[in-house]
Amino acid sequence: MKILHIDTEKGFRGGELQVLLLMEGLKKRGHENFLVTPFESLLSKKAKLIANSVFTLQPQRILDIANVFKVCKCINSSKPDILHLHTSHSHLIGGIAGWIKDIPTVVTRRVDFPVRGRFKYTKLADKVIAISQAVKNVLIEGGVEEDKIVLIPSGIDTKKFDSIKSADYLLREFNIPDKKLIIGTIAHLTDHKGHTYLLDAIPQVLKEFPHSFFLFVGGGELKDFLRTKSRILGIRDKVFLTGFREDIPEILSVLDLFVLPSHLEGLCTSLMDAMYMEVPVVATTAGGIPEVIENGKTGLLVPPKDPSALAGAIIQLLRDETKRETFTKEGKKRVLQEFTASQMVEKVEEVYLSVFK
Repeated sequence: MKILHIDTEKGFRGGELQVLLLMEGLKKRGHENFLVTPFESLLSKKAKLIANSVFTLQPQRILDIANVFKVCKCINSSKPDILHLHTSHSHLIGGIAGWIKDIPTVVTRRVDFPVRGRFKYTKLADKVIAISQAVKNVLIEGGVEEDKIVLIPSGIDTKKFDSIKSADYLLREFNIPDKKLIIGTIAHLTDHKGHTYLLDAIPQVLKEFPHSFFLFVGGGELKDFLRTKSRILGIRDKVFLTGFREDIPEILSVLDLFVLPSHLEGLCTSLMDAMYMEVPVVATTAGGIPEVIENGKTGLLVPPKDPSALAGAIIQLLRDETKRETFTKEGKKRVLQEFTASQMVEKVEEVYLSVFK
């Protein structure tokens, strides 16, 4: 089959990584991939080694009707059997183009935000992939027919952890003394990821573990706000805002604890990465997180937007070595059973076959 993927994000986050892993897996299965994405996006650069062709849109005109015709031209050129739309904006322009060209259309929804308008799901999609039960529930509540929704969790590429380099450079880069506790979170710096609540929890953690350091890995619009807030809280020398990083395996290898403080969350593959790397996890009960973390078995879960509860769980887990070891073993086992990229690709291929037939 030929699949035309559309992703309109300029940056590179978890969703864009899933697009790459999907195209890579589909290519191994003998399918052809074509990609439409913003001009000079990181996804467009990374996809050139995988996709048969990469078409680009002007980022400032994502919702312009001109881009609908641009997608129609891409359809004429690539002659796809399936149109797969990976972002909300792509659903609008791609959905209209798919309707005009009468191409079977699959949409992936990765967020558990309320559905603003069901038209594009009911009229411009043949199947909707939800990455978690939480996302599926939001879609159903928004008026999308349940029989149109397919639950396919995101997956991680475990091969990227096979050749981890020495991570001593990270300690030097951030001037962290050897044998100190390092607690980290990996997520785009945006409101629903809950970084501000983790900052509020840190002073309480430092009272118990004063030699702890915190890595906030990811770029985003809240970087300056979080830097200012950490200074106001008096913890600026304990918190490092690293920006976007490619060396995630090495970063995870130095962490003593991974924290995900989101108050909205579709699923989160960074959480799976940490579990696979056998890093103990504290997270919230937001969105699809409880579908990955079984509280008390593979990690600790706390209510979202509750810094005190978050601090308490971090302290509890840092104190209990036996529990940390149990969580890491069970967590890695769960990821391998439920959340690998190969499983995700196989299930998406089944969806393609169902709409293609």
